[in-house]
Amino acid sequence: MALEFPEPIDAFFTGHWWLLYLPLGLGCLVFQYVQRWGFLVLSGLFLLVSTLLACSLGRAATVPLFLYALLPSLFLNMLLGLLLHIREDEDPAPPKYQARLQLRSGSITLKNIRRGVSIIGSAGSGKTESVVYALLRHFQKHGFSGVIHDYKHFEITELAHPLFHGQGIPFHIVSFDTIHQRVNPIAPRYLPDEESVNEVSRVLLENLLEQREPVAQGPSKFFTDAVEGLLGAMIWMLRTHHPQYCTLPHLIAVYQLLEPGHLAQWLGKDPVAKAMADAFIAGRASERQTAGVLSTLANALKKISTQRIFMALSADEVDLDINNPEHPAVLSIVNHPKYETAYSPVIATVLHTVTKQMSLRGQRHSFVLMEEAPTIRLPNMHRIPATLRSYDITTVYVMQDKAQNDMMYGDRASRAILSNLSYQFFGKANDPDTAHYYERFFERVKRPIRSVSKKTDFLAPDTRVTNTEREVGKVRSEEFFRLRQGEFIAFSDGKDRKVRFPSPMAPRALPRPRFAPDSPEITANFHRIHLEAKRMFQKS
Repeated sequence: MALEFPEPIDAFFTGHWWLLYLPLGLGCLVFQYVQRWGFLVLSGLFLLVSTLLACSLGRAATVPLFLYALLPSLFLNMLLGLLLHIREDEDPAPPKYQARLQLRSGSITLKNIRRGVSIIGSAGSGKTESVVYALLRHFQKHGFSGVIHDYKHFEITELAHPLFHGQGIPFHIVSFDTIHQRVNPIAPRYLPDEESVNEVSRVLLENLLEQREPVAQGPSKFFTDAVEGLLGAMIWMLRTHHPQYCTLPHLIAVYQLLEPGHLAQWLGKDPVAKAMADAFIAGRASERQTAGVLSTLANALKKISTQRIFMALSADEVDLDINNPEHPAVLSIVNHPKYETAYSPVIATVLHTVTKQMSLRGQRHSFVLMEEAPTIRLPNMHRIPATLRSYDITTVYVMQDKAQNDMMYGDRASRAILSNLSYQFFGKANDPDTAHYYERFFERVKRPIRSVSKKTDFLAPDTRVTNTEREVGKVRSEEFFRLRQGEFIAFSDGKDRKVRFPSPMAPRALPRPRFAPDSPEITANFHRIHLEAKRMFQKS
């Protein structure tokens, strides 16, 4: 029996087609959003309904129903399915990696901060109190562990301490003038094999010698390798035969204690140490070569042979395995612009050990925040952001100017570092070359250019107007000179946006230090370490 309608079906669907579009469209959208297989189910239902209607209504009534309802709805279903498929292909990151940073008006969302963040802005552009503080709040909210390099003497630490203290994750501070906690970056548990010893000795020496780029081949390369091998051999001897004294202060004390002959004899007792220091031991016949190696290492270690550095590095109180799920922590390593030459080599060594311990699968989500990153040199820094990303570690790279990074790593390595950081925040620039570098990050657009030429002939004046299009940067270099404090041009997920962060009324606080700079315990610790070095060889 055929269905009956109060008015002709043609007129009904022609005048009221939207009644079917609206519920069917909303139903398709909701169902396909919830279920990945919704497109197939709805397509099957459309075919089933069309078959039943064709059998019940007949051909004359079914044709307008197909034209005005079923076919448009099926098309809408296919369109929504395609859009949702594209959305699913984006593979959104978990909420803890989606950082929503509050602005003066609205917010900006970084969809996956594991891809890395770089913040570049001149002094006074507001990097710390705007972008860095907003990221720290996100890390605290989602329970990140991590490490902070605080270059400006507690500026970031006094912002981070109130955020993380008492929130379930311990907050440790390592500084070298006011001593809060002590750390040992060459503890035996961090050096399982010869390769790890070679790496840590290389990091320490490159920063002590202030090598800005890889050393060229030739005599300088030979002396650097010989000194590096000697330093690594001493670390290996302490790690293997005197693990309780395997600290940088004890290493320095031993080196200053032993004569060249006794040093070579001591290193020759262990075959691994002998192989590491073979260039030094084999060159003992040449007094000039031996003096060159020993004096190079002596001048390098002299920079960190201070009482306060000895105190900060003389005990293993802070576990540098900071993203271990069993004992996560946030570690702030404090530098000082006045003593950068002495502190930066030690900080680089600690950061190297931390990143090596963090580079394990299955660990807690964490971050590495490097303020004034070009002040320290880490080996293969251009590969670190990409490597840490695989271990759920977010890299935040902060600096004042790209030129600083070029001086430390060279132009090619500097470009490789920044290209591995997907989210870019560009603040105020003072250098034209830096501003032009920023401009190249943004797409090229065509803009109309109007040129007017006038002929000044009194008898036959002429004016010509030429309208052309020219490809220019979407964000011009001069815009970066006009940015105010807290104002940045952000480049994220292929889109650019000018943002301005609010001036936060953030609480600032620091815990009481364990040892003041003039504490008598610091001097007593210095003498104790030298006495322990003497006793170590008296026993042997």
